[in-house]
Amino acid sequence: MRRLPLILLCAAAGLFVVTASAAERSQPGATVQSVVALAKRLSPELRGAVLEADATSQRVGAAGVQPDPTITLQAWDVNGKGVGQTWIGAEQTFRLWGKTDLEKGVAQADADAARRQSEATEVDLVARVKVAYAQYSAAQRALELSKSLKQRVDQLLELLRLRYGASSVDQQEVIKAELEAANAAADVARREGEAKSVAARLNALIGRSANAPLAAAKGFPALKTKLSLAGVQELARSSNPQLAATHAQVRSATGTKALTDLNYYPDVTIGANLVQPRNGETSGMFLLGVKVPLQYEAKDAEQRAASASLGAAQARNDALRIRLDGDVAEAWYRLEAVRKAIKIFEQRQLPPARLSVETARSGFDAGTTPLATLLESERRLRAVEMELLALRVEEQSKYADLERLAGGAL
Repeated sequence: MRRLPLILLCAAAGLFVVTASAAERSQPGATVQSVVALAKRLSPELRGAVLEADATSQRVGAAGVQPDPTITLQAWDVNGKGVGQTWIGAEQTFRLWGKTDLEKGVAQADADAARRQSEATEVDLVARVKVAYAQYSAAQRALELSKSLKQRVDQLLELLRLRYGASSVDQQEVIKAELEAANAAADVARREGEAKSVAARLNALIGRSANAPLAAAKGFPALKTKLSLAGVQELARSSNPQLAATHAQVRSATGTKALTDLNYYPDVTIGANLVQPRNGETSGMFLLGVKVPLQYEAKDAEQRAASASLGAAQARNDALRIRLDGDVAEAWYRLEAVRKAIKIFEQRQLPPARLSVETARSGFDAGTTPLATLLESERRLRAVEMELLALRVEEQSKYADLERLAGGAL
């Protein structure tokens, strides 16, 4: 019986650990896919763009329909004896010459443009989230490096204090180590602030509270290494949503121009009336009306405006296509340059810096290497690691730019 409270306590502790572990796994932030998926679901910016595209698509159903008919009730020859004749009729205006089909085509093109703009918003959001996640991962790694350096300097300071004690002869060595430890502690505090700042930025992009918890990043996502400039440019021409939106805008302007060309083709109104006299036989009357386009100056102005709008849409499409090729080439060359720099750092700077630290530590332990040399080698290694970390963030950023320009994942 005495073991029962202990068993219950162990079970409760185990349940707490399992619950905490499950909660940590459920938090976004461990991988870039987790934060991208959450951003697509929570981002108000993306939700607004999707709703705007949906509103535009709903207007397609209201475009290209004939006007509603008009029902009329007329009283004629009204005097003290009553109503002489009663007319009950209906009139319908028909928009001929393909005007309704053109209107529906324009509405459909506008809906396509809005849908593509919504896709562009999503692609841009995903790219920004990926860049922010790379910065979040780098900030956590930089904090780990700073803490590691602080731990080594603190250990070195304790060693010096034990080695020299209160001797005034070698107190300069202890003072140098104390200053270095203070600098390392300050750097850790600064890195902690940067990590929180980057996490808040990432949460804002996702659509969460700035202080919402994020799981620890597992590192930078793997990127494709074999990319050809021509292949990415071709993918951008066929899949970039902004370019597709300008294509739809050209179609819309083309349809609007065709509609204005039909301004001189009149609409036709057909009607019928049932005539009921007070005394006499019921008869009928039929109506055929044609709207005469007399305001030719206004219609000419509409045609000129539509022509100018079509030319502007085509020019924007051409300009975006040319600029897109240039932007893809710029991002691709920058990505290649960053990858070459990463390779140089990994092969030619990082190994010698690590070897320098190991040699300096061994020499310091043996009493043959001064403290200044050891501290300098530690700072040099940390500088190389931080520079390599910055290059990896830039690589992730340029790759995200290429994906944004290409219209999605490469």
